[in-house]
Amino acid sequence: MSVDEAWKKLGPAESRFAQGIKAFRSGLYTEASEAFESCLREMPRHAYASYYLANIAYIQGDFPRALTHMERSLGDLPFMDELNDHGLKRKSRSIASYEQMLNTEWENAVNCRAAREIESLADEVSTDKTKLELQAAKESASRARRSAHYRYFLGNILFQLKDFPEAARLFREALALDPRHTGAANNAAAICYMAGDLKGALEIIDKSESEGLGDGLNLKLKHLVLEGLGRPTEGILREDLSSGPEGDLGVVRLALAARSDDPQIPAFYENCYVVFCRTSRQAVLIDPGAEDSRIPELVRTEGLEVKAILNTHFHPDHTAANGRYAALFAAPVIAPQRDAEALPEPPARSFGDGEVLPFEGFSVKTLLTPGHSPGSSCFLIGDYLFTGDTLFKGFIGKVAEKSREKAGEEQRRLVRTIRDKLLTLDGRLRVCPGHGKTTTIADEAADNPFLRK
Repeated sequence: MSVDEAWKKLGPAESRFAQGIKAFRSGLYTEASEAFESCLREMPRHAYASYYLANIAYIQGDFPRALTHMERSLGDLPFMDELNDHGLKRKSRSIASYEQMLNTEWENAVNCRAAREIESLADEVSTDKTKLELQAAKESASRARRSAHYRYFLGNILFQLKDFPEAARLFREALALDPRHTGAANNAAAICYMAGDLKGALEIIDKSESEGLGDGLNLKLKHLVLEGLGRPTEGILREDLSSGPEGDLGVVRLALAARSDDPQIPAFYENCYVVFCRTSRQAVLIDPGAEDSRIPELVRTEGLEVKAILNTHFHPDHTAANGRYAALFAAPVIAPQRDAEALPEPPARSFGDGEVLPFEGFSVKTLLTPGHSPGSSCFLIGDYLFTGDTLFKGFIGKVAEKSREKAGEEQRRLVRTIRDKLLTLDGRLRVCPGHGKTTTIADEAADNPFLRK
C-alpha cells in the first residue's frame, strides 16, 4: 500500500484505532483486539495497531503471537512516519494516532521520570526556532524515542522466548537511539550478568547513571554486579542518612522493589524510610511500598518501637505494605486527608496542611504539596525533608491530571507550590525523595531544570 492509498483509508482506520485504545485502557483486551484487527483491515500497515496487538498477546502470555505482531509493527513504523510527513506537507494535522500513542504512553508511564521525559519532548527545542522547525525537531525526537521503545519491546518478547543474543542486540539498538531508555539499560545489563559478563553489565549501568537514570535502574542487579566484582555495595539498597553518631535522629533509607498489578511490568524501586530517636527509640516508617524482611530486622536490631506508618500520598508503590506493618508493629497508618479515601483501607487518622505530629524525641511537620496526587505531602523532620513523589533530585513528580494538554497547567501549579513551600526552607535540608538519591534544598533551587523561572 502506497502512502497516498493509505492516506485515503486513514479516516476509517483511525476510528477503529481510537476504539481499540479506549478498550485497551479499560483492560477490555478482546474488544481492543477486534478494533485493532479492524484497523489493520482498513490500513494493513498501521504500525501502532500492530504494536497494541503485540502488547495484548504479551499480557496474555502468548509470546510467539506477540513476536509476529511486533515484527510487523517495527517493520511498518517507518511507513507511519512517512504518513505523518505526508499529512504535514498537505498542511493537515499529522495523523491522530500519533497523539493517541503519546497520550497512552504518558498515562501508562511506570515512573515519574518517564512521564517527565515524555512531557518535555517539545521543550528540548529552543524557543527561537520557527514553528515548522519546532515541529520537525519535535517529530525527530519523538520518532527516535518511539523507535527505541519498539525495539525494546521486541527485545522483551525475544527475552521471554529465550533468544538472549537477539534480545541483547535490540536492547543495545534501543539505547543507541535513546540512551535514557531505562528498561533497555536494565535488560541489556541483566543479559550480560546472566552470561557472566559482569564488567559488561557494569559498563551499561555506569553509562546509564551518567545519563541520569540512576533512580530507574534495577538496584538489586547493580548490587549483585558490584558484589560479584568485589566492589562496595553500601548505599545501593540500604543507606544510613543519619548526620553522625552524635546526632539523636536516626534515618535509614531502604530501597524496596515495588510491583504494579500488571505482572508483566518489572519491579521498580521505591524509597522507604525508618526515622527514629536514638534516645527514646521511638520510630516512624515512611512509605512502605512493599514487604521487605530488612524492615523488621532493622527495627529489631535497633530496638525500635514503631509508633506510626506515614504516607506521603496514596499510590500503591508507597502504601502497598501499610496493612502488613500496621499489624506487625501495632502502629496506626497516618495519611493525607485528600488521599485517605483512595487507600484500599482507611487510615487510622489523616492530616491536613501544616500539622505537627508529636513523637518522643522528634516531631513531624506536614506540608501539603498537591499535584502528583490531590493529597501529596512532604514531611519535615529535623534536618530532613521527605518529599515522596513531589520533588526529586533533578526533576519533579508526574501530575495527577490524565490529559497531557491539561497537565501543563497542573505542572506549573506544582512548580509554584514547590517554590513557595519547599525552596523557601533552609537550603541545608536534606531532601529524601520517594525514588532515587537524596539531594538538598539548595541544590534543587540551583540546578533542578523544572524549577527554573
